Parts: sequence; structure tokens; C-alpha cells
Amino acid sequence: MQDVADVAGVTARTVSNVVNDYPFVREETRKRVWEAIDKLGYTMNLSARGLKQGKAGLIALALPDLTMPYFADLANAVITQAQAHGMSVIIEPTLSSPTTERQALRRVRGQLADGVIYCPLEINPEELDRMDLGIPVVVLAQCEGRPKYDHVMIRNTDAAQAATDLLIRGGSRRIVALGLGAGQKVGPSAQRFLGYRQALAAHGLQPDPDLEVVTRAWHRSDGFRAINDLCERRIRFDGVFGFTDQVAAGAMTALQIRGLSVPGDVAVIGFDDNDESQYLIPSLSTVDPGIEQIAEYAVEGLVRRLSSQTDFPRKVVEVDFRLVERQSTRKVS
Repeated sequence: MQDVADVAGVTARTVSNVVNDYPFVREETRKRVWEAIDKLGYTMNLSARGLKQGKAGLIALALPDLTMPYFADLANAVITQAQAHGMSVIIEPTLSSPTTERQALRRVRGQLADGVIYCPLEINPEELDRMDLGIPVVVLAQCEGRPKYDHVMIRNTDAAQAATDLLIRGGSRRIVALGLGAGQKVGPSAQRFLGYRQALAAHGLQPDPDLEVVTRAWHRSDGFRAINDLCERRIRFDGVFGFTDQVAAGAMTALQIRGLSVPGDVAVIGFDDNDESQYLIPSLSTVDPGIEQIAEYAVEGLVRRLSSQTDFPRKVVEVDFRLVERQSTRKVS
């Protein structure tokens, strides 16, 4: 800690305040301290002082937003898998912004965790590969090339294409892509948008910018507001692909309040297969991304690295999806 203080030009107490996220530290000072920490590779690992084997039996799970059912379900699945291996899980919220995602990874350095399962939404793969946490990492995201860390991937693009294709085969021609991230070029939003566009192209349909809707987040309220805005602007549409079940559910509520029938006037499909989706009226068609398999592969990947005495090539696993057809989409003959 004193070495970090010397490089950053501050006191050791200031370094401690930064590492422990003390709020009353100037941003310039905080930045200087983290740069020194990164330069020196400093890690405050409390567990290493007291554990003969150097293992705490803990996995850190860094997730964007536990208020979203998908991430809550994923956390439960990871906890179940970890318990099967005699390990416990600590949750580290990343809050869906580049700054907080970086801070969460830095905090993991000082915790008791032996490894981390990390689900980034904003940090791009190149930046992630430049990071060195000093512990095994499994990333829940798409990757290209030869990644630095093990990855478990959802087939976001293929699944989104299949969901949009279902709407088209049911008769929809003007389909809303609901849930784009503003300016987002990486992450699940960009991948699902690509699948949506590919489905339109496969059926000879031209994209319409009015139907490609950016939302602040992926909650019910975001879907509700977006559909109300389209209706207020008199934008014609007969299908909605919600990038999560939550935005799709909010869209259905807005449509029903306006007296529109689902799926008669507008067919709707979501993504995630949350438990509540089958109990909506009408029940929501969706994509099951394979949460149980994601958790299983991620935990087993960490356990394998923790138990191995030697390094081995990085592993990339792609989990298959399942299209779940319910009442919110039209029957396809």
C-alpha cells in the first residue's frame, strides 16, 4: 500500500480510502491512485493472510442489475452450481455503466474471492483482455479471436433472428426492435439487433429507423413508454420484438391500454423466458437462452482452473437457445 502511495504521490491512508470506496476522495486523486494500483499490480487480498491453502471457497459474481429477473435467475443458478462444488457466492453489482463495471472488477481484487464470473454490458472485449485480476475469470459475453479469459456465450444473434423470424412467419411485416442501447456497438443489445436485421433481410423486408427503438434500460417501464411514444407519433407496426421479457411485457400493457389486441393487432415476443412470462395475459412468447447451462459451464470453468496446477488454453462455450411459443404470437402453419 505504501508503494502505491509513493507512486501516486498520496498517503497510505488515502490509498486505503480509495480501495475501500470511501466517498470523500477527489476524483483526480482517485484516478491517480487506481492508475498506480494498475501499474504495480497491487492486490489487497485479506483471505491470503489466514488461509493455509490460499483458497476461500468463494466465487464473486459481477452482474449489472439484480432488479432484472434474468440476472436474478442467473444468480440463483450460479449459487446452486457453486454449492454443488462446496463453494459460496458473493454478488458484486456493476450497475450497467463502463465506470461502475471497471470499479466492480477492481473491488473484486480486494475481496476473498478465489475467482470471478463476470457479465459485462458496457466494457468492450479488447479492454477486458487488457485487464489482469490475478484470479481465474469466466466472462459471460460474446468474444472474438483468442480471448484472454474463458467465455460462456449466449447465441444472441441467432436467437434474435429466430424470434423475429417467428413474428414474420406469423404475418407481421412492420416489427419494432425494442431495447436498443444508445450508440452501443458491443454487448447483447447490439447482437440482438443484428439478429433482428438479419431476419428482415432473409424475408426481403426493409428496415425502418422509426421501428428501431432505443430504451434507457430493459425494464417494463421502458417498454411501456416506448410503445406509447410510437402510438402517439402514429408509427404503424404489427409486431414487437422485445430485447427482454420485461420490455416486451411493458409493451403488451401499453398496447392493451390503448385497446389493441395481442396478438390480433400486434404480435409480441420477448427474450429470457422469465418465470412470470408464462402467467401474463396473454402468455408471452420468448427465447429461453439456457440459464441453467450458462451457470453450469461458468462455475465448472472456474473450478477447473482453481483445481489445476498448470495453465491450459482458454475455453469458449456457446450455449444453445430454445424458442418458446405462447399466446402473444400468431400461430404459424
